[in-house]
Amino acid sequence: MSVQPAGVEHLVVTEPEPGIALVELARGKVNAIDTQMYGEIATVFDALSDNQDIRAVVLTGRGRIFCAGNDLGNFRVMDAISGEIEMREVRRSLFSVLDCSLPVIAAVNGPALGSGFGLVALADLVVASERATFGLPEMGVGVLGGGRFTARMLPQQAMRRMFFTAEAVDAETLRTWGAPIEVARHDDHLEIAMSRARSVAAKSRYAITLAKQSLNACEALDVKRGYELEQGFTVRLSEHPDSKIAVEARIAQMAKGAK
Repeated sequence: MSVQPAGVEHLVVTEPEPGIALVELARGKVNAIDTQMYGEIATVFDALSDNQDIRAVVLTGRGRIFCAGNDLGNFRVMDAISGEIEMREVRRSLFSVLDCSLPVIAAVNGPALGSGFGLVALADLVVASERATFGLPEMGVGVLGGGRFTARMLPQQAMRRMFFTAEAVDAETLRTWGAPIEVARHDDHLEIAMSRARSVAAKSRYAITLAKQSLNACEALDVKRGYELEQGFTVRLSEHPDSKIAVEARIAQMAKGAK
């Protein structure tokens, strides 16, 4: 079923299974992101956040490439004034993935470069095809950016190697360096991502959205403040009927298993 927001041209949004949205980047042969597409990414993820029928999102690319990053045409005409406007739109777009009220599973089907790598780094789970590669080509084309996103997945020196060399690495190398990704056969990676989405979507939407808020809020905090914040979310969830149903179901399951 289509859940395509009006006016969106470069992303295809469907609901292949109840509760799961599949978002496909679909612009040209390499899914490079221009100003319009940045705006459309934000539109799509904001709409999914508000869609009460959706409980998990799978993000992938159409064709051989997940996302080649920024359309270089944008950089050819960028100056200090237009650049500030453009970068604000880029931030709004990328942070719409991080701030999406639902978990986002990146199914990386091929190269994920620059802002494409940013989309992956801001997802909640990552399943990568064996054909996937990851890179920060910015310094090779005279711009900067991407290091902070990549540091969400990799230790500093691994990130800096990618940043300063501008050389892409394959999915297995990224995993070896410490990235918490699943690497799968190309023919299987999307189905594995969908399987992860099913596991998420089987849970209460209210609990899912509170969990996403909680994890986002405590990510930058120390252990004591972060756990205290999480406990506050636990109390909020415990008042909801979905929490009571889950507790009773688990108690019944344990009682049945004890017989």
